[in-house]
Amino acid sequence: MGQVVFLYAVTSSVFLVFDSLGIRYLIRPIFETHIGHLLAAPLRLGAAVAFYLLYVAGVMVFVSWPALKSGAPLQALLLGALLGAMCYGTYEMTNYATLADWSWQQVVVDGLWGTFLTGFAAWAGVAAVSGRLV
Repeated sequence: MGQVVFLYAVTSSVFLVFDSLGIRYLIRPIFETHIGHLLAAPLRLGAAVAFYLLYVAGVMVFVSWPALKSGAPLQALLLGALLGAMCYGTYEMTNYATLADWSWQQVVVDGLWGTFLTGFAAWAGVAAVSGRLV
C-alpha cells in the first residue's frame, strides 16, 4: 500500500508542478488570445483539484501501476503519452468541433502538452518508485 501512495504522490506532484508551469507559460497566453473573454476569473479551484485527483488516479490505474509491476518505466512513458494524447485530444477536438473561437493553435499546443505531461509524470513516478530510469 505504501508503494501505491508513494507512486501517486510522486506522479501527482510532478504533474502539478509541470502543469502549473505549462499553463502559465504555454497554454494561458494562447487561450487568452483566442478565448480570453471566456476564461474564469478567479479560477474555479474546486474543479481543478477534482480534475488533478481523478486524472492522476486514471494514470495510475491504466499506466503507472502496470508499468511498475512490469519494472518498465519506459512503458509508463509511452503508454502515459498515449493516454495523454487520447484525453487531451478528446478535450481539444471536441472544443474545436463545437466552439466557434477555438483555434487549431490551441488544439496542437495543448494536445502536445497533455501528451508530454502525462507521459513524463507517469514515467517519473514509476522511475522514482522502482529506482530505475529505463
